[in-house]
Amino acid sequence: MGWADSSTYGSEYYQTPNLTRLAEEGMLFTDAYAAAPLCSPTRASIMSGLHPARLRMTQAIVPSAVSDPKALPPRKNEYVGRVQNRDHMDLDITTLAEALKLGGYHTAHIGKWHLGPIDREWSSEDHTYNAEHQGFDFVIGGAHLPGPPDYYSPYSDGRPGYTIRNLEPGPEGEYLNERLAEESIKWISSVKDSGKPFYLNFWHYAIHGPVVAKKDLLPKYIESRDPDAGQRCPEFATMIESMDTSIGMLLDWLDRPENAELKANTFILLSSDNGAVIHNEVNGNPWSANRPLRGGKANIYEGGSRVPWIVRWRDTPAGTECNTPVVSTDIYPTVLDLAGLEPNTELDGRSIAPLLNGESQKTEPVFVHFPHDMGMLNAASSFVRDDGWKLIRYYWAAGPDHHHYELFNLRDDPQEAVNLAGHYPGKVRALDALLEAFLQETGALTPLPNPDYAGTEFPPPRKSRNSTLSKASRRPETLKLALEKFQPLENGSRIIQLMDEKGVKRKSTAVIYKGADWISVENRPDGSVKVSWDVAKKNGPAEILFGWCGGSTATEVDDWTLGPYKMVIQ
Repeated sequence: MGWADSSTYGSEYYQTPNLTRLAEEGMLFTDAYAAAPLCSPTRASIMSGLHPARLRMTQAIVPSAVSDPKALPPRKNEYVGRVQNRDHMDLDITTLAEALKLGGYHTAHIGKWHLGPIDREWSSEDHTYNAEHQGFDFVIGGAHLPGPPDYYSPYSDGRPGYTIRNLEPGPEGEYLNERLAEESIKWISSVKDSGKPFYLNFWHYAIHGPVVAKKDLLPKYIESRDPDAGQRCPEFATMIESMDTSIGMLLDWLDRPENAELKANTFILLSSDNGAVIHNEVNGNPWSANRPLRGGKANIYEGGSRVPWIVRWRDTPAGTECNTPVVSTDIYPTVLDLAGLEPNTELDGRSIAPLLNGESQKTEPVFVHFPHDMGMLNAASSFVRDDGWKLIRYYWAAGPDHHHYELFNLRDDPQEAVNLAGHYPGKVRALDALLEAFLQETGALTPLPNPDYAGTEFPPPRKSRNSTLSKASRRPETLKLALEKFQPLENGSRIIQLMDEKGVKRKSTAVIYKGADWISVENRPDGSVKVSWDVAKKNGPAEILFGWCGGSTATEVDDWTLGPYKMVIQ
């Protein structure tokens, strides 16, 4: 589920009244991150409190994953080598569930797990690393499947090993999301009067593929669909609303008068394991779009790892918003802190209990290590976000002895349109040193360069490995400003946009590099930029840097950043 995949976070298409209800009763985070832009590593980070780089699980677990990953030498035609991925979360890790169980908690996992090996048929009879061996007393699902065989009962497509464990088929027409909510309520009911506290992982399979529309909701989303919008997939919209409904079922149950004490003592955290998919389609419609964020699942830009994050807790001021960056590794220490328990091992995350209490807390750097060549989806990379600055290191993409960097000021440019790396070399060095220290401390596997790479173009051309990505892209070939330099004689403003090779105006974002004392920019929703000036305050020439912020498909937005393009106002 992407950052923008709900009406709660501003979607005009996807309807999520229960997420909004949860946010109105608690705290909504604007700058929350999954520790990776894919599911398995983020889920492992929640369960272990450790960064995926330390776990050496930085990819989704697929049949090619291995028990002891390494950085492989590059092949002849590769500028950078591949990094392997671990196929399981080790049993010697004290999971969050195990820590709570030691503290006297009942524990249950209901839904997706995806933290154990998968064979070549995407099935597995190996239960060694399933949820019941990682601290959970009660399990539904909790195995290898990334998505369910089907969202409709009997939840099977006939393939061996492709089933949701411990879930009996329901009546014809039963949909998985609501069924799992019923099972969650049933389990809580069975333990709530035991005198012991409980911990539930309600980890939906939704909204992972396969995309299976909830049929009764489909007509209204077909009718309300805008064919020109980024979010326009009716089938996907029904899955989101059904997931939202299931959350409402739990909230309704807790709202019953007989559960008032239970509700007052129950902490709820809703989040996602990565951003929305923009590289798959249903009937010509992308599953979703993360705009205004760039990129999506399996990509290093913000759309890949910035996610929804909503908390409800008795000490959390209702209807509040938090802009402090948080990350999925923070969940483990936070839950233990609220439970009054101490971890018995070192954790990479930190407790954010002060934020939940409405207090301020020092901002910590956020790291995402994704050293995997995914073709057009992603070039092997890592990023660090420190306060409002984000640096992406693309491994060896500037040559066999140099990385390629992209630097963004997320406060002024959350779209990641204006690459400032060439204008702030000191900031690049400082953030890169911070990133390098993190990689060294966690023992991260990083890609090896190819000193014999025969390519002459750097950064190297990105190639699609997926037929759905090879369609004609609206990505511009070249961009320019119609007006690159001018000298105003009196106060005023102009509307500016980049133009492509055909003279067509393209969606633009601008940031001020010099002259902020007398120049202002307004990046407008329609993709134009309003540049204003006050000549009485002029103190030397101003420089404004423009970048392209258009596109919605992976071929358009995941490739190297174009520009920046400079305008000088004398």
